[in-house]
This record gives sequence, structure tokens and C-alpha cells, in this order.
Amino acid sequence: MELVAGRECGGCTVCCTELHIDAPELKKLAGVRCPNLQDDCNCAIYAARPRTCSDFECGWRVMAALGDDWRPDKSGIVLIPKTKGNPPGYRAGSGVQIMFLRRDAMHNSELPGAIAAWVNARVPLFLTLAAPVGFIAESDFLNVIAESAVRQRDRNALVRLIEDTTISLERRTLRPAAFLPGPPPG
Repeated sequence: MELVAGRECGGCTVCCTELHIDAPELKKLAGVRCPNLQDDCNCAIYAARPRTCSDFECGWRVMAALGDDWRPDKSGIVLIPKTKGNPPGYRAGSGVQIMFLRRDAMHNSELPGAIAAWVNARVPLFLTLAAPVGFIAESDFLNVIAESAVRQRDRNALVRLIEDTTISLERRTLRPAAFLPGPPPG
């Protein structure tokens, strides 16, 4: 994925603190600060960071249409490109996991328009809420849920669907986090 020119992480460390990482070279619970994250927001092992980190690109850094206010630490939304495991009939290799880091993120005024554009473009969308430490975040596939409101261009209905889906995700019983077997980080 190509990065948007001039778009830097700056003080944003969401990928280093909020994401569950279960790769052979790094195992970290969601909501737990990566042990390699320094106080100055830089990675202590950046040059030799694990592949799971070097391969990850935050959606905000690769989606030119998003403004600076979409930076995850500002918006409370992290957009995670989802290139594998998407449902058939949607654009291959182009999914987006929309993770709300805090409840008020669902009220981002630009979110319904972005969701509508992605639904119209057949980009598979998954809504996720950040999980508490020790649990795995649940997701809902948004396209089918939002399709009717998007087709009718009913922004209010789309906003209600985002709110209802968020409430539904909040009420789910979360699965405890577990790591796949693999070599311990060393």
C-alpha cells in the first residue's frame, strides 16, 4: 500500500497500544502498550521491528481522501486495511475494519459519508469496538446492514444503524484473548 505523502504518525501510537497482535515474533494484548514503544512515541527496535509491525499500515496513512482529523488518536477511529478473509462478491483485497477506540467516535460527522462511499464501491467493511485488556474485539459485517440506507441515501438511517450496531457489539460477551502457539518473543 502506498502511503499518503507527508502523512506521519506523529504522536499517534494507537497501533502500538490498542491492537491485539498474535504473530510469532510479537504477542501483545489489545489495550496493552508494546514493550518496544518508547516515551517519545518511537519504536526502540524500529530498524529490526517484527514483520507484523513493518507490514501494517494504518488506513489513515494510506487513504488520501481522509483528512488529518481522522488520525486515530484524534478521531478515536482506527481504520485497519483487511486484505484477507473478505466475503465473496466484494472488492478483493480492499476491506476495512473500522475500530472505534471510544464510544463517541461513532459520532464522527464524516463517518456516514465514508461508510456510504465504501459500501457503494463494494469495499467490505467490518465495525469493531476496541476490547478491554484480555479480550478479543468482536466485529459485525457492515455492508449488508448498511446497504439499504446507503442505496436510499438516508444519512439519518445510516447514523442509526451505526449506533445500533455499536450498541449490539457492546452487549456481546467477549472472548478471552489467547495466543496461537509459537516461539516466545525473544
